[in-house]
Amino acid sequence: MISALRIAAVSATLATLAACGPEPMPADGTGFEGGIPFGTYTMVGFGQEAVPTRDSRIRLTPGQITGNGPCNTFAATNAATLPQISVSVMNWTDNPCGHKGFEGRFLEAVTQASEAEWSGGVLKIKSPLGWMTLERSGN
Repeated sequence: MISALRIAAVSATLATLAACGPEPMPADGTGFEGGIPFGTYTMVGFGQEAVPTRDSRIRLTPGQITGNGPCNTFAATNAATLPQISVSVMNWTDNPCGHKGFEGRFLEAVTQASEAEWSGGVLKIKSPLGWMTLERSGN
């Protein structure tokens, strides 16, 4: 016969284990996936060049990568689980832009991105066109 004390101990252990399970991923830009924090990031470097205008942003949320370049916005579906990136759908606006060279490369780099790395408070996104270096700028 199991004593009430043992039943209470087993119940407490099961409750503790259940609390350690995976938490649902919030859609508001908070939380993590694969060690990568969700949220908004401002691009500060692209390959070997600095991005002094700081007008390109990427926002990571569960299954999505959205953001903007100097003139246009974009929305992409990430079919992989972070830190891996596999853009399956990419849509962007097509506003006239004096930054077409940079912005075109930026949008193409996001489309071809393959992985993300979070280290020392800096997000790096790998693309065949070069690493994009980004700093956290909000949720």
